[in-house]
Amino acid sequence: MRSSRVEDGRAARARALDAVIDALERNAEKTLEAQKQLELDEKRIKVFATSDLHTDMPKNMQVMEEYVERETAARRARSETNEASVIVVAGDVGTNLECVELTLRLLSKAHDMVCYLPAGNHELWCATTERWCRDNGREYPCDSIGKMLRLIDLCTDIGVCCSPLSVAGVRIVPIYGWYDDLFAPRGEIPAKYSDLERRFDCACSWPSFINPPSEARNSHSPAIGAFMRAVNDRVLDRFQDAALDQNSPIKHVITYSHFIPRSELYRGTYDLVHVMGSCRIDADAKKWKSTVHVFGHSHLNVDRCVDGVRYIQCALGYPHERWFGVNHPKLVFDASLE
Repeated sequence: MRSSRVEDGRAARARALDAVIDALERNAEKTLEAQKQLELDEKRIKVFATSDLHTDMPKNMQVMEEYVERETAARRARSETNEASVIVVAGDVGTNLECVELTLRLLSKAHDMVCYLPAGNHELWCATTERWCRDNGREYPCDSIGKMLRLIDLCTDIGVCCSPLSVAGVRIVPIYGWYDDLFAPRGEIPAKYSDLERRFDCACSWPSFINPPSEARNSHSPAIGAFMRAVNDRVLDRFQDAALDQNSPIKHVITYSHFIPRSELYRGTYDLVHVMGSCRIDADAKKWKSTVHVFGHSHLNVDRCVDGVRYIQCALGYPHERWFGVNHPKLVFDASLE
């Protein structure tokens, strides 16, 4: 009986992984069509980065609306000088799907292309107890992996990229991931979870191939990160050669994740160290030979070079955190300076 459950779990995991990769392939095809229509390969590219927009919060949505109004005018000016812009959004736009869609549509007015990681922890929160849900005629499991699939398909429908993008000599690649227990600054791993860590992301709901049903709300399972790494491996196999075959030679690679890729980049409270990141994210990013990596999650600004890679976090964060002012998206690449 137990072996049968194990086999069923493996089969369910394989189906979910195939579904994610199929969705990313559809996204890549739609993105390439848009890229050709905009003739982006013929333009000088600027790449901006941000994360943790949390536009479920009205004050944050107001900040984004004001930003988009200003940046839309800047986009018109760029088009007159044969320039185009891409914005990288490293997760945690919000929990509510309608709010995420509105935010991404707004950013698409301000930039020629939006690259988005649809697997921040807040994106994957699930309130429903239903097993299945429908969206635009498609059926999805009502769990965190199903919500990730819904977000990928949403991005495809509205022209937002969440698959590898190669444009005008720049490759921009999402790195999917999750936090793990091995992530610890100062080389130390606390023996026990803090109270904050134990409750962290209990709003997620994981399928039975991740956790048994009685543990569906437990976001500490190593199987979550293993699934995300399997996505990265399949994406690498599927997209790396195609990206190299683009007409524009690849001169720069920018990767982006939601969670923190290296422990020395985290400067926050030690009570949250178990839920901040994973060094495996960095290992997956390095397979693409990136020189810039954008991330989010901690809401703490970072712009630091380590081992030849520039690591950047430029989070909008929560309103009460902005005592220093608003973090606007940061310019991380400018072809006109090459």
